[in-house]
Amino acid sequence: MKRPLHIMTALFVALVAALPAWAAEEVVSPTAVAEHKTVGMPQLDTSSFASQIFWLFVTFLILFWLYRTRAVPRVAEILETRQNRISGDLDRAGKLREEAEAALVRYQQVVSDAQAKAGTQIRATRERLVDESAKRQAELDAVLATRVAEAEQRIRAARETALRDLNAVAVEVAQAAASRLIGRDVSREAAEAALALVTKEAA
Repeated sequence: MKRPLHIMTALFVALVAALPAWAAEEVVSPTAVAEHKTVGMPQLDTSSFASQIFWLFVTFLILFWLYRTRAVPRVAEILETRQNRISGDLDRAGKLREEAEAALVRYQQVVSDAQAKAGTQIRATRERLVDESAKRQAELDAVLATRVAEAEQRIRAARETALRDLNAVAVEVAQAAASRLIGRDVSREAAEAALALVTKEAA
């Protein structure tokens, strides 16, 4: 960028040095002035081309200098600032993405650990409940078996008692019937023997 500036500076110095010659060439006679007044647009007058070219170069050099020293650095600064901001935003976005990915991995790990722990607790609870249920079922079966045995024993005892009572009543009925039929009392032993014989034949 410095080399074009030196070239422009050299051109500017050359033009300034050539200014007196161009100024001398512009001295014309009154007749030429009169003819000049009859010409249309001034910028189309060939006698003023030298001064127009000179001021064109001067204006160009001034504009180039302003562009080189003011506009270009400002635009470069703006572009650099924008690029730095974009780079910073991209870096922050990359860091945030990495943090989000790390947080997602941690979340998935926590969920996996929680599921594994919950599964272990569920299995342990289920096994414990199965064991307790089996134990309670065994205790209940034992209690029921004991109660059934006691009930059967009471039933047998009640049946034996009922049979004894029935035999006694049957003996008494047989004694009463025999007394009415034959007109005399029958001993209890005879009545029991007769009842045993009848029961044996019926069986």
